[in-house]
Amino acid sequence: MRLRTFLARFRLMGTPGAAVAAVPADRTGDPAAELAPVLGRLTGVLDEASEIRARAEDEAAALVRRAARQAADIVADAEGRAGRVRAGAAAAALAEARREEIALLAVGRSTAEQVRRRSVERIPGLADRVAGYALGRPDGVGSDEWAPGGSPV
Repeated sequence: MRLRTFLARFRLMGTPGAAVAAVPADRTGDPAAELAPVLGRLTGVLDEASEIRARAEDEAAALVRRAARQAADIVADAEGRAGRVRAGAAAAALAEARREEIALLAVGRSTAEQVRRRSVERIPGLADRVAGYALGRPDGVGSDEWAPGGSPV
């Protein structure tokens, strides 16, 4: 069909200057025959679209595989670093525990030495008191008063 024949099928509707709308004058024509050349050209486009889609799917699959490899590498690296971080944290905690142990031992030794000194100071007075009770003189030997350090007076 020639272009001129095709365009002659449409006639203008409305007054001049108004919006233009056209209606096919020939309603008996075969729409399939009219559309066959246009749709025939789309065959190549459909094939090209299928090829583009297939390439996009391949690229997407490759991207997913690459992302999975990168994720696995990141996880492996993080696990390696986590082990080193845990070891460092354990070493720091152990060092702190050792410092605390040394401080507690020093306090314990100091307290033990104070107890030894006080016992050396208190034993003679307590021995006198016990002897006084044993001899029947509870108020004769020693007294019930205590010195500020905890020893009997």
